[in-house]
Amino acid sequence: FFQDNITKFMRNKISKYEARLLAAKLNMQAGLNFVEQDIPSHIISSWRRSRSHGILTTDEKLIAADQARYVIDDNDRYLAEVVGDEIEAIWDSFGGDNWVVYCTNSQALIIKAKHGSNPFSKSYAINEGLRIQECDIGTTAPSLALKEKQSLTLTAAEHYLEEFKNMFCCAAPIWGPWGKILGTLNITGSENFRSRLVEKKIQTAAMKIENRLFIDTHKNNQILKIHFDQEFINSHLAGLIAINEFGDILSASRNSLELLEDIDPIHKRHDIGDIFFSDIVPTGQYCLKSTMRNGVVFYIQNHQNDGARPMDFMAAHGVRSGGSVRELSDLHVIETVKRTNGNISKAAEKLGLSRTTIYRVLHRQRGAPTAR
Repeated sequence: FFQDNITKFMRNKISKYEARLLAAKLNMQAGLNFVEQDIPSHIISSWRRSRSHGILTTDEKLIAADQARYVIDDNDRYLAEVVGDEIEAIWDSFGGDNWVVYCTNSQALIIKAKHGSNPFSKSYAINEGLRIQECDIGTTAPSLALKEKQSLTLTAAEHYLEEFKNMFCCAAPIWGPWGKILGTLNITGSENFRSRLVEKKIQTAAMKIENRLFIDTHKNNQILKIHFDQEFINSHLAGLIAINEFGDILSASRNSLELLEDIDPIHKRHDIGDIFFSDIVPTGQYCLKSTMRNGVVFYIQNHQNDGARPMDFMAAHGVRSGGSVRELSDLHVIETVKRTNGNISKAAEKLGLSRTTIYRVLHRQRGAPTAR
């Protein structure tokens, strides 16, 4: 009895919300100003943008015979190949006759799709070569995820077109190795089947795709895996950092940017010494451990060779057991001075440091090259 009442309450709650969505659309179509606190502002903003493109909520854009088709270029084909395995995995979990799992590029062009065989399903029309920007098809989860740069789920009347009133749509952005969104990973299907597990699966798959793209892009650089929990260091939840032979950070995955919080190596030059504050010491068989400047302990592992001994990594980067990250930074300065044949001015310019700072480092380190 109690469970039945809960189910009825949820149904009433959903129907009341949908009634507010429909009322808000009517007000918008009539050109009236309105405030609807229960409807997310980004959805209403997307509706208004869709309307500004001359689209009516009653239009049937998805199945329109004159819907334009676009060419998929080489960059899109590469992304489509990378996402293929994850699309298959999502399909195995949630796919069906009235569902479609697909990937778009950054312009909301569908570049890879797998859908059911039911030709009467709206999802059947979602195919490769179809562009689903707001100006094409109104508010959808993929177009909104690209605009808001976050994972989003739209249900039924939250879509702009009535054509989607019985559909559930979930999208997660795919971030590239250099901090830009490359596209979205999506699933669209029957509103009758709606679960938070779908959102979790899409978000997890997007992370795995991002990691694969990052590793492939930086295959000629050293990649470090980081996490505050050693149990996750070998999972898709680990952050990835690409560094050069001198410890300069070239790029960082989205997971790394979230873990590092206030450090953004994509838009500002950083090296390993800017991240870790305390000694870098071996822990376990394959990991290193250090503390960030905010006091959080992090675990570090070399991605290219998970079986490498920690001491091998430390030796490669001039970090001694019990040695501090300051020593690592000092050795980077010394190496730069060596590469400029002892020219302090050139070294200072390359490092973005003052001559005084470099002289201080040289004085601090024994066996430093003679400066001039």
